[in-house]
Amino acid sequence: MTRRCLVILLAVTAVPLQAADVAPVPIAPGVDTAEQRQALRTFTACLANARPRWARQTLAQPYLSQSQASAAAEALSGQDNCIAGERAEVTFRTSSLVGSLAEHFVRSDIEKADPARLKDSLSTIEPLNVTEDFALCVAARNPPAARNLAVSELGSEAEMAAAHQLSGPVKECTNPGEKLTVDVQALRALVSTALYRGMTKVLAARN
Repeated sequence: MTRRCLVILLAVTAVPLQAADVAPVPIAPGVDTAEQRQALRTFTACLANARPRWARQTLAQPYLSQSQASAAAEALSGQDNCIAGERAEVTFRTSSLVGSLAEHFVRSDIEKADPARLKDSLSTIEPLNVTEDFALCVAARNPPAARNLAVSELGSEAEMAAAHQLSGPVKECTNPGEKLTVDVQALRALVSTALYRGMTKVLAARN
């Protein structure tokens, strides 16, 4: 039996922090197992190849907005045979689905984008909401670490190492007096989406 869940998950939550607390931003493990995340990656790669227009239209919506959640829900409505076998299980959140779609295109096209222009694009592109503003800020401060996170193997030491390299930018991109709870899975979705936006702008400018 196929179980399919779609819920909205905010990637970062902020609560007041005492000014004296200067502890680094902790990076928690992902909320899903590496196997579950890999199943979603396989599923979204199939969808992106079968329905690239839908995938890019979903990514064009403001991150984690209602319009993006509605578009993401159409992942389950196609006739693309992307869930193999009657006992396949795909469990995902809007953030995970969108991040995985973005990651698919990043992995395919990031080498085509000039690194200097990508960094400039990440710094100047207009965010569609405050969450994107945060994501673009983090990615722009360390594009190599953002890229390493987006292309790393799920659940690997390389993934966590890249996430820890971004803990500094995470701190820099928040308001003073905020304490963040960030997990590697949510951070990966954020920076993959930011890289996709920046990369798309760079590649469009070449044409």
